[in-house]
Amino acid sequence: MSTGAGLALKGIGNMTKLIDLNPQLCEMSCKDLDLTQRNLILAFLPYLGVPLTGTDVSQQAGELVETSLEALQGPLGPWELAWGPGVLQVLPGAVPANTMFVARQRETRELFISIAGTNPFSAYAWLAEDFDVDESRPWGYGDAPAGAATSKATLTGLRALQGMVPPPEMPGGNVTLAEFLAEQFDNETGPIDITVSGHSLGGALSPTLALWLLDTQQEWDPESLATISIYAYAGPSPGNKEFAKYIDQRFGERLKRIFNPLDVVTHAWKVSDLAELKALYTPDISRDALWDRAVDFLIATTNGIQYRQIDPGAIALDGEVKQELVFRWTLPLVNLVGQVLYQHTLAYFELLGIAYPEKQSALGRHLAHQSDDIASEILKRTGVWWPLSKALGVGLRVAAEVYSRTPLLPSPVPETGSGK
Repeated sequence: MSTGAGLALKGIGNMTKLIDLNPQLCEMSCKDLDLTQRNLILAFLPYLGVPLTGTDVSQQAGELVETSLEALQGPLGPWELAWGPGVLQVLPGAVPANTMFVARQRETRELFISIAGTNPFSAYAWLAEDFDVDESRPWGYGDAPAGAATSKATLTGLRALQGMVPPPEMPGGNVTLAEFLAEQFDNETGPIDITVSGHSLGGALSPTLALWLLDTQQEWDPESLATISIYAYAGPSPGNKEFAKYIDQRFGERLKRIFNPLDVVTHAWKVSDLAELKALYTPDISRDALWDRAVDFLIATTNGIQYRQIDPGAIALDGEVKQELVFRWTLPLVNLVGQVLYQHTLAYFELLGIAYPEKQSALGRHLAHQSDDIASEILKRTGVWWPLSKALGVGLRVAAEVYSRTPLLPSPVPETGSGK
C-alpha cells in the first residue's frame, strides 16, 4: 500500500474512505521525533472515527487507524492495531461519543492506549462528559485519600471506556480493555511499557483511565510487569485538588501533561483559571460581553467544587495569538471563536514542531459537495420556499470550502466515486 499523502482503502459497499495525510509528516523519520511529538500523533488517530455513522463504525474507524499506522511508520515506527477501536454510540448508528484503541509496537511490544477527545457532533459527549461538572464522585479505587473525587463528567467518560467491547471481527473482539490486558499479561514474561494518551476530553480521560489501571493492576497484571505512563494533551482538570494530588503521587515523573496556556480547555475547571478567559487574548482581541457571560456561566457550572489540574510540573507550550485569524473588520466574538479553535487544535502541532496529520479537511470537502442538498432539506423541513434554499446552499458551500482549507478537526468521511 502506498505511503503517500492520499491513502484510500475500501469501505462498506462501493464507498471509499480517504485519509488525506500530510506528506511532510509521512516523510519524517522516528529519529526526528521525541516522545511528546510521537505520542501527540498517536493521540490524534482515534479522532479519525469522529464523523462516521452506521452499525459498523468500529470497523470503519479500525480501517482508518490501521491505514494511518502503516502510512506513518517513518515517524512513528512499526505499530499494529491490537485492540479495538472500541466505540460508544449512544443511539444505534449514531456518531461515536467515545473512541479508544490499543496499538502495539512490533519491536518493543510497548502498548499505546489512545483515547479520542470530544466528538463535536455528539451532544451526549458535550453535555454528559464535558460540562456535567456541578457534581463530583468519589474515586473508588486503590488507596485514594478521603475526599479524592472526579467530576461526574469524567466518571461518565471513564465508565464508557471501561465498558467498551469491540465487535468480534476486530482485534481484541468481544473483550473489554481490562480483559484484553489480562490475556496479554498471561503470556508475558518480561516488562512491558504501557502509554495512555489523549487530547482534549482525552486529555482528562487518559490520566483517569491510567490511574484506574494502576489501582487495579493486580487484577490484570498480577506479576506487575507493566509500567504505565501518561501523556495528556490539552485536557481540562479531571477532578478536585485531592484527586490531583493522588494521581500526581501515584505517577510522579511518569505523568506528563502538555498544555498551551492560550487554550481555553486547559483553563477548565479551576475557577481562578476560568476567570482568566475573559481577557485571555487581549489586547490582540477585544473583550466581548457575550463571551464574558459565557465565562461566568462556566464558573457557575463548577458549583463551588475545588477542581485542580494534575501535574504541577506540566509542560507549558509557548503559545501566541494567531494573528492570521484576527480580522479587524469583524466582531470580537468571531475572532475569539476562531482563536479558541486554533489554540486547542492546530497550535499543539505547530508549537511542538510537527506537521498536522491531515493535509486538508475531508469533512469540509464533503459538506461543500453536499451543501445544496443540505440546504434544501433544512428548508423543506421548515416550510421555507425554494429560492431561499439556493441562497443558503451558496452560503454553506462558501463556509465549508473555507473550513476544508483550514482543518480544525480531523475528519475522514466517505468519498463518492466521482472524485470530487
